[in-house]
Amino acid sequence: MQKYRDNFRFQISDFKLFGIILFLHLCAFFVSVKMQNKTPETTPSATVSPSVSPSVSPSPSPTKSEKEKTPKPEKSDSEKDEEELPTAQNFHQWGAVSIFHGLPSDGVRAVVQDKNGVMWFGTDGGLARYDGRRVQSVGLQGVNSERILALKIADDGAIWIGTNGGALRFLNGKYDLIAETLGKAIVSIIVSNDGKIILATADGQLFECSQNENLLSARTLLPQQIFAQNLDKKERVTSVIAEGNGFLLGTEGRSLIRVEAGAANEFFSRPRPFFINDLLRDRKGDLWLGAQTTVGDSGFYLASNIARPVKIGVEIGTVTALGEDANGDIWVGTLERGVFQFRGAVQLNHFTFENTAGGLRSNKVNTIFADREGVIWFGTDKGVCRFDASSPFNQMISADGNSNFVRTLFRTKSGEILVGTNRGLYISKNGIYQNAAGFERRPVYAFAENTNGQVLIGTSGGFFTLENSRILPEDTRAAANFQGKIYAAVFGRGLEQIEGENRKIIFPNVSVTSLYADNQKLYIGTAKDGIFTFDGKNITPESSLEMLKNTPIRDIKGTVEKGLWLGVERGLFLFQNSELKLVAENISVRNLVYQNENEVWAATNGGVIHAKSDAEFGWLISNLNVEQGLPSQNIFALLPLDEALLIGTNRGTVRYIPSKNAPLIIPSRILSQRLHQPEEAMGSGIKLDFPQNSLSVEVSGLSSRTFPEQFQYGFLLKNSKGEILQKKISREAQFLAENLAPNDYLIEVRAFDKDLLSSASLTVKFSVGKSPFPLTSTALAVLLTIAVIALIWAIIERRRITKANHELAAARFDLANEAERERKRIARDLHDQTLADLRNLMMSSDKISSSEETNANFRAEIEAVSDEIRRICEDLSPSVLENVGLTAALEFLLIHTVAQTENKFEYEFVCEENLEERLELAANVQMQIYRIAQEILNNIARHSEAQNVKMSVFDSSETRFSLRIENNGNAFEPGDAKKGRGLSNIKARANLIEAETVWEKSETDAMIFTLYINRKIS
Repeated sequence: MQKYRDNFRFQISDFKLFGIILFLHLCAFFVSVKMQNKTPETTPSATVSPSVSPSVSPSPSPTKSEKEKTPKPEKSDSEKDEEELPTAQNFHQWGAVSIFHGLPSDGVRAVVQDKNGVMWFGTDGGLARYDGRRVQSVGLQGVNSERILALKIADDGAIWIGTNGGALRFLNGKYDLIAETLGKAIVSIIVSNDGKIILATADGQLFECSQNENLLSARTLLPQQIFAQNLDKKERVTSVIAEGNGFLLGTEGRSLIRVEAGAANEFFSRPRPFFINDLLRDRKGDLWLGAQTTVGDSGFYLASNIARPVKIGVEIGTVTALGEDANGDIWVGTLERGVFQFRGAVQLNHFTFENTAGGLRSNKVNTIFADREGVIWFGTDKGVCRFDASSPFNQMISADGNSNFVRTLFRTKSGEILVGTNRGLYISKNGIYQNAAGFERRPVYAFAENTNGQVLIGTSGGFFTLENSRILPEDTRAAANFQGKIYAAVFGRGLEQIEGENRKIIFPNVSVTSLYADNQKLYIGTAKDGIFTFDGKNITPESSLEMLKNTPIRDIKGTVEKGLWLGVERGLFLFQNSELKLVAENISVRNLVYQNENEVWAATNGGVIHAKSDAEFGWLISNLNVEQGLPSQNIFALLPLDEALLIGTNRGTVRYIPSKNAPLIIPSRILSQRLHQPEEAMGSGIKLDFPQNSLSVEVSGLSSRTFPEQFQYGFLLKNSKGEILQKKISREAQFLAENLAPNDYLIEVRAFDKDLLSSASLTVKFSVGKSPFPLTSTALAVLLTIAVIALIWAIIERRRITKANHELAAARFDLANEAERERKRIARDLHDQTLADLRNLMMSSDKISSSEETNANFRAEIEAVSDEIRRICEDLSPSVLENVGLTAALEFLLIHTVAQTENKFEYEFVCEENLEERLELAANVQMQIYRIAQEILNNIARHSEAQNVKMSVFDSSETRFSLRIENNGNAFEPGDAKKGRGLSNIKARANLIEAETVWEKSETDAMIFTLYINRKIS
């Protein structure tokens, strides 16, 4: 276990280096694309970038000349601190798995998903399994070819594999070869309505597979193959679908062939696409064809009448793959034009490598698959890509930045969506925002709707109707309809009641910030006086919510009976059963969407917070932010739509569709003294014999829409009586049950996805055996005898153990030296290769036909990365130690620490003259001393808040070397200090070189660290 932890720490430390190298590759790719001077192709339909959903077309952006001509409006005081940053790209909408992640080949020709949610990829180099965390190659057995052409999941969970050299069945980790297909290319596999497996070969033979007494066999459905092995005629079968009592074959060279009652007949149609690559029968019964054609033509056909297929689309080119999603949309993969999305005969979207910024890794698509969550997978010649159309879709409202600062959202009774921004009111019509006349430069804060369906708008310039008729002239910040009357919070005046032409102040509190009305009360939130209620006659302060005074109340939702949600400046609260609970803290909540008393969405300054209560694990919190595709962390408004959530940010709106499908969960590893198979834990259970009383369980949550780091896992450890002994909710997928008494146990695990949907429980059963030795006086006597014998044996073996300890210490020292050598090698590789690549990249950037400002910025970014790599090289292998010696290196380290820290301090370095010449310390010992000093100085710079630091290096005697570091920062008791990694590292390094470390406080409470070492150690 310790070895596993050490390896894990090593991987984390090297991840930074990997990130920098990956960034360099991306920079090189950008330069190569710019130097090609290629313009992305356009189509009549809306194309989509990684931050744009396919359901709505993006608003047009102004050209450069238009931006220069348009005067920029002045910012309000509340906006002066907002950064002018570009809209974030939603890279979570696209994802990829390639040879870099472990695929045996980038040529992916088949994709399927099993009942556990695991993805399987058929590639030119073999079969691969992907569980959402890691890719595992699964070697084929029984065939000479590794090239997979087709995959299919049967009802019993078996994976049927079609290769260039035959067919296989993979079930329960075992391969079964279909001997009759050996040497044949299996191009298509289908499961018939009666559950039979049909295999189609490239030369035009169909096999029906069956199982008799656990023996697989296949019979031919045609007396002979359709196509002879004629090299002059390149004719072959490409696809097959079930058709009535027979089958329909798509071929290259002979269009469609119908197979029925053992006979194969060509089907003549007009027009007749002779070279068909794929067939699809959708859920409505329509037949779709994908055929070869020229780039300027369309190879996509709808054959509702098979004798009269209709060509669909323009400039689609050769169609290589067809797929259907849960909405009935048809996805069309092409040879060189990327992917098209059609709804019936209407093209919705066109995705290419260029217009997705590489999200679609290649414009050549081999296969298309829609999984159980509606995520579309594309197998290409550059790996497999995933596309999630339901992930956050950002839409800009206007070219004016302040008009994209959304303050409030509202949906009228007629279904119209209104958006209030810092620069006016916008109405969403068919997914496009239109400016409402009369509100162009007014910040819009609130909406309300009276009993007549008239929409009222609160702005900085007054309270208006949607028709721009003014009701109040003052700044209106909140509004609500209560008992048929409109109430408005007027800045500087208080709460006013509006009834027809009459208005009156009913609550002269100038700090009203929010209003919420239910059937019985109007809730009034203020900036500093807490919450009040109004029953139509009297206004009463809510004494039960006294603790919310002196903090702005931004929003109120829910009911008193089931739960009242309160969004305030310092957190999210729930008032339920006369008790106020803090659900999420250290966030500023601005708006709430009430689901029920157990679930709420909150707009905050840190993204969209989703809170949901679980019966076993309490409140779960999920955060939707820029890492999941939002353009900004600053969220001001939320609006629930039919199946989506509309999010108002300071950079436009975002439409997000939460998941509907619960995630799946599978066991990844079950470990005691050995690895256990999942079947053992799920069946009779694992038996742990004495003295083994611990079990480690690791699981994986599976969801195409939730990345591994977004999952939360709930663990319950129960005994035989069903009592909960241990409960854990964590993002870690591992649970350790240890120090258990003899009994029967079970571990229940659930996975929660990013939308807090729960998987079904995964149960691991195990038992801990009793001690075989009774606790009797006889046993004690035997143990005492054994102890005496052991003592005698220990005395005899003492010398051998002492020798072994010395050898172990030497091995540890060698291991530390090897680690330093590896650091030096990595630093040398980074310096010699990566910095050279950066210089070449910088020279290449000068050739880009861009503005001088762009090139300057690009060069500055490269120089910044170069400096960071040089700093990493120096940290990995300090050259100063090798060049100028230990004492000079220590002085340089002290000066460098002062230069790098934000909290500067005075320093003093004391060293005897000519000390370096008298030192007899080996180079590896000097390195450990340097690392210890580095750890001490880093801790002082980060945590001590010291003003003065003094480092002394001297000889206390002829045989003692001493390093003394003194600082006047925050003192601590060394014996009471929390044991962290830093102190452990110092202790471990000191032990390696047989050094002694001492922590002490001076009379002035200054902390003093001293290291003593024998000068002659080697």
